[in-house]
Amino acid sequence: MRARTHSAVLLTLLVTGCHSSAPESTATVAAAAAATPGPTAEAPLHKSAEATTPTPGAVAPSPDQKESSAPELKDLFSALGLGRDGGDVPEGLVAGGDCPPAPADAAAEMAAQSNAAIPLKEGLTLTSMWRPNSQEEYECLMQVTKVAADDVWTTLNCNAPGRKPTTRRICRSDLRSAAMLHTQYGTIKVIGESGKEEPEIIVGATAFSLSSEQFARLKSDNRLLYHFVQFSTSGALDVDEVGELRVKGRRTATVIVNDKPLPLSVIELTGTLKSWNRGKRNDSEGSAVVLDDERFPMLVDVRSQNADGEFRLQYEKITYPGEAGRGTLEGALLENNAVDVYGIYFDFNSDVIRPESEPVLKEIDGIMKRHPDWRLSIAGHTDNVGGNGEYNLQLSRKRSEAVRTTLINRFGISADRLTSNGYGAGAPKDTNDTSEGRARNRRVELVRQ
Repeated sequence: MRARTHSAVLLTLLVTGCHSSAPESTATVAAAAAATPGPTAEAPLHKSAEATTPTPGAVAPSPDQKESSAPELKDLFSALGLGRDGGDVPEGLVAGGDCPPAPADAAAEMAAQSNAAIPLKEGLTLTSMWRPNSQEEYECLMQVTKVAADDVWTTLNCNAPGRKPTTRRICRSDLRSAAMLHTQYGTIKVIGESGKEEPEIIVGATAFSLSSEQFARLKSDNRLLYHFVQFSTSGALDVDEVGELRVKGRRTATVIVNDKPLPLSVIELTGTLKSWNRGKRNDSEGSAVVLDDERFPMLVDVRSQNADGEFRLQYEKITYPGEAGRGTLEGALLENNAVDVYGIYFDFNSDVIRPESEPVLKEIDGIMKRHPDWRLSIAGHTDNVGGNGEYNLQLSRKRSEAVRTTLINRFGISADRLTSNGYGAGAPKDTNDTSEGRARNRRVELVRQ
């Protein structure tokens, strides 16, 4: 079976058959009235001005419910429809719906999220790896492009040949109360009333975090009602996975954040999941690692494994724009004269800079404008995929020169203030035997001269 694609995000994808992959084609639907069941390609939905949006994640208890204990699993399975033959869209989940109006306190919530341990803000980029087979490894980037009062706009872009970026809106209401997780991007093509394609939207599910209500219950009950869903390319439900994950422990996880390993407080969860996958039922061993931060409880690692294979979504690198000063690229250059930069991304086996690099390129431009006397050397480094010989050496040199040329031509930095070089896989920061190590080795190094 095929691997489902995420977002960067979510993460390392190790799939041998558990869930479906990035679609070869997508279901085309009109922007849906949110109260309408999930669309199919044969019966497209249409947006209506009078349409009302159902309460996202309707299966979750209300936030003021005094009884904090989670329901028994047999009751939960029945409520979620897992006693049926499978494939029916759960209540509250709508492909091609629309987000409800912004809540009155949206501004305060946005401010809190932007100050979280990993801030939900424009430019936040989550990197994961997609492995369609043992011989291929592609870098997937989930980037937040806009944070608004009623929604968050994101893009997913994998550098696999033929893959195109996908834009998805995530409703603020779902960040608050959704009880489902839908990580795949690019399944549904949404056509608006104007006839133009609009961002993909799946009402009733988050994409790379728990909702606030889920996290609050996790903290109070030490367990999570986990519900993973995935639409097929026809618009019907392809995967429905549910179960109780219990707290295994609280620990510190080290993740590359803004160019350096950073310890993050996380909650580790494990449990058994009941899965319905393309008509086949299975028991799966599930696990999740979530940031212990109520402001933005991001999922760092999600995993599901059964006899048919394994799915894993793991964010290996996280970057977001910083303010001028200590702890940023500028701070590292001030203190150490050098910094490893992980927020500049390239197409696969190419020196073409990907658009998700824009926040970091702008940050470097700002640094150079604030320090007109600085000169920088730009050095490219690769992992050893494809070998550590001449090919990777030349690729690293081309990539560093592409960064130099971009800073000169687009941002107006004087050419005599920038030099470039490349070292291929010859100067690793970590082992190349793991995906996390290879992620650390793929970098651009800036050195003050």
